[in-house]
Amino acid sequence: MNKKKLIIIIILSLVAVFWIFGIYKLSGMNAENSGNASKSMITIFIEDTIYNANKIGITNINPNSPKIDKLSNLINIPLRKVMHAFVYFVLALIILFTLNYFQNNKKYLLSVLITLVVIIIAASMDEFHQTFVSGRSGNIKDVIIDTIGALTAIFIFSTYYLTYIRGYLSGYKKNNVL
Repeated sequence: MNKKKLIIIIILSLVAVFWIFGIYKLSGMNAENSGNASKSMITIFIEDTIYNANKIGITNINPNSPKIDKLSNLINIPLRKVMHAFVYFVLALIILFTLNYFQNNKKYLLSVLITLVVIIIAASMDEFHQTFVSGRSGNIKDVIIDTIGALTAIFIFSTYYLTYIRGYLSGYKKNNVL
């Protein structure tokens, strides 16, 4: 393995490790702080969206604070679940890219299997970690949501891999174009 490839693999691996630490840091927030932080971001987004829509003339509404608060509460939990899936989606992509680069795109199914196992272990450990955080609990549903996020990444990556790497580029290599 050449030095450049080794450096890239180390950097990608560090990105994955830091991403996992970020997940654990966020899940280490107690329930009240975590819920308030996400609800505050949602409220700011709603208020800014209404302000900008009014400013450019799309709407002319001025809801009161209780209505915005009610909408923030309604959106909060589903959005948190989507974010659960998204952070593991990104983690799965990082791991897949790293493994495929390390293996020169030769052991694709092994990369997928390793990625899925790492995601399930990381998600399970994260939920277990939350059982020690005030007001939080470990939830198997969240592990399933995280795994669905990873499976989505695997599906998208597989589409890219099978059509571009295995299909398109291999056709060029066979015809000595590359």
